[in-house]
Amino acid sequence: MLSEKKQSTGLPKEFQRYFWDVKFDELTLEKHPRFIAERLLNYTDLNGIKWLLSCTDKQFIRLLVENSRNLNAKTRNYWKLILT
Repeated sequence: MLSEKKQSTGLPKEFQRYFWDVKFDELTLEKHPRFIAERLLNYTDLNGIKWLLSCTDKQFIRLLVENSRNLNAKTRNYWKLILT
C-alpha cells in the first residue's frame, strides 16, 4: 500500500483544508490510508495527486477506485479511465 520509495507518512500542511472534519494532526497514511486517498482523489489538485501517487502504489489506488463507496461518480469514472 505505502510506496517503497517514500515512507514518510505525515500529511503536508496544505492538505489540511481537505480534512476539515477530523483532527488533521492525527492523520497518517499508516493508520488511515483509504480515508486519506479517497478525500484527496475527490478534492485535491494536481500537486495533491502527485503526492498521493508518490506515497502509495497504483495497485492500491486501482483497488480503491473499484471498491470505494466514498468517491463521487465523476471521480470514480475519471480514475478508472486514467488507471486502465
